[in-house]
Amino acid sequence: MIAFVLAAALSVPAKAGDAAALYQTRCSSCHGLNMQGGPQGPSLINADAADLDFMLQTGRMPAERTWEQEVRKPPSFTHTQISELVAYVMKKSSGDQSLPAIHSGGDLGSGRIVYAENCAQCHSATGKGNNIAYRNVAPSMMDSTPLEVAEAVRSGPDVMPKFGPRVIDQKHLDDLLAYVRWLQAGKYNAGGFSLSNWGPISEGFIAWVAGIALLVFLARRIGTTD
Repeated sequence: MIAFVLAAALSVPAKAGDAAALYQTRCSSCHGLNMQGGPQGPSLINADAADLDFMLQTGRMPAERTWEQEVRKPPSFTHTQISELVAYVMKKSSGDQSLPAIHSGGDLGSGRIVYAENCAQCHSATGKGNNIAYRNVAPSMMDSTPLEVAEAVRSGPDVMPKFGPRVIDQKHLDDLLAYVRWLQAGKYNAGGFSLSNWGPISEGFIAWVAGIALLVFLARRIGTTD
């Protein structure tokens, strides 16, 4: 009965303006009442605003499973609640207080180079993601907003490395965002039969499956020939 009542209370969205109660109800069980962290989650006392906003806007937090890579889901909070929750945590955090700046008009040619050098190895040439290690994936960028991409670049969520201004400065970040928007518009084509533009990896997989199936069929036909 107690568990049922607690679950019902947690399912009720907190009111805007009550960030402290929101944190205590939905975050403190993993990150601690004083944001000190613990066995269930990391400390937030050095967290950056970009990392917090990214995790909340993409629904990765609150986490369904502790210490495992979270995937994109609908956010659990409204935009207002997220802004207030980030502001509440940042009052105690010594991390970067600002969100990345977003500017339009980036250069596609330059953005393609930045993407190829820093992103394509994990997110694939098409930006649709890829497996990178045991139980870890580089997610698709097809549904990411420019701010979310910029936040991921600056904060390095999950297994992604963190790219500071010395690696990708503001100009090249704007170029990168322009190129990602170009990818999202479906304008990239790796050539050949692209299978919904997934590129050569999917083509190779289908080729292997179709080839093996054909060999099995021929072997069975040969073996049953009188």
